[in-house]
Amino acid sequence: MIADKQIKETENSSVELSITLTAQSIEDAYTALLKKYAKDITIKGFRKGKAPLNLIERKYGKMIREESTFNELEENLKVALDEVEDKYKPLAFSTPNLINEESLTPFKPNTDLTYTVSYDVMPQFETPEYKNLELEAPTVEITDEDVDKEIEKLRQQNAFVVSKEDAAVEGDIVTVDFAQLDEDGNEIGDFNKKDAVITIGKTQNYFELDNEFIGMKSGDSKTISKEFAADFADETYAGKTISIKIDMKEVKFNDVPELDDEFAQDVNEEYKTVEDLKKATKVKLEERAQQQLKDLKYQAVVDALIEKCPIVPPKSMIDAQADQQINNIARSNNMDMDTFAKIFEMQGQTLDQLKETWTPSIIKDINMGLIKEKIKDAETFEVTDEELTEALGDTSSYKADQLDYLKEMITDELKLQKVNDFLIENNTFKESKKLSYDELMNGPVAE
Repeated sequence: MIADKQIKETENSSVELSITLTAQSIEDAYTALLKKYAKDITIKGFRKGKAPLNLIERKYGKMIREESTFNELEENLKVALDEVEDKYKPLAFSTPNLINEESLTPFKPNTDLTYTVSYDVMPQFETPEYKNLELEAPTVEITDEDVDKEIEKLRQQNAFVVSKEDAAVEGDIVTVDFAQLDEDGNEIGDFNKKDAVITIGKTQNYFELDNEFIGMKSGDSKTISKEFAADFADETYAGKTISIKIDMKEVKFNDVPELDDEFAQDVNEEYKTVEDLKKATKVKLEERAQQQLKDLKYQAVVDALIEKCPIVPPKSMIDAQADQQINNIARSNNMDMDTFAKIFEMQGQTLDQLKETWTPSIIKDINMGLIKEKIKDAETFEVTDEELTEALGDTSSYKADQLDYLKEMITDELKLQKVNDFLIENNTFKESKKLSYDELMNGPVAE
């Protein structure tokens, strides 16, 4: 029986729960376990279960008292945790840890016992002001040049690869054999290639032979003398001159369609002219840009709120998030965790090191997740029947109680998803800088 319990908050969203058990409850548990063992213990000179309790106690009492007392500690811990306030209940992935276990033993008969466990709890914090903030975000202008670049990508994507009889030029796709030769013209070395497919000027090839392919036609062969720079990556060839034989097996080129009304109609039958294609392309670029700007605005809100409310999540919460990310990566690559870990070990890295590199971003994600939960609970977000039905999908296989639980979970998730748009709509953004479309989508070009 619990005589008293006390909770003390410690650092990083952890608590220490101290519980005092009455001597009577401890002795009752000890006596009950002693009698249970007495029924099964055989002592020389007595039939099974007939040995006197005092004899059993002299021989096994210390062991039985230790077992019964630890059982009592565990059972009463469950009771105590059920009774504490919600804010002091342990996180699902944080197991209460008995503090100073060695100081408790040997257990003393007929004595109250106080023990303490530590565990992590949900971080407690005041929700920062999240509306009417003045923040900064970039802007973007879609130019005709951006539209032309996007349409050029479409032309390249719709190109056909066609064989040609003319000599190869930069940008052509060639199929070649090449090999290092010794003084007698025999192939040597480890980097000889057969049927290598290379886009001249774009595909990296070991011997850096792009300029040698230019001017060759299908069926041509030649032997060249190749001089490598002193700082060439492979020391085997750095600063040396070797003989290389090249056999040009095939030359192809990308036959890019003309930008005309026919091409526009091929892209989408709704387009009748090139001008239609350009207008539609500009709309698509603007939609992409607006989504990216929206993401940047949300990130500005995230940074502001986390600065206002620097939560320190417990280690168990960080570790759980890191483990989940690693499991997701392993599953996406169809690997079990042992295989995934071995791959990292082969690269000279451990999963613990990987987790450490993730820690700053994980803390940021956790903190914003906690803040969003508070915002969701503070605001009155509505989930329509249409939204819920779409999110649920086919529910024919669920029982009534399962469906009710699923609806509750998905409704809560849909409300949480509405927080992002709410934060953008209820804060003010002034222009920080004007970006080009490429800078917005791909980041600034390094100078």
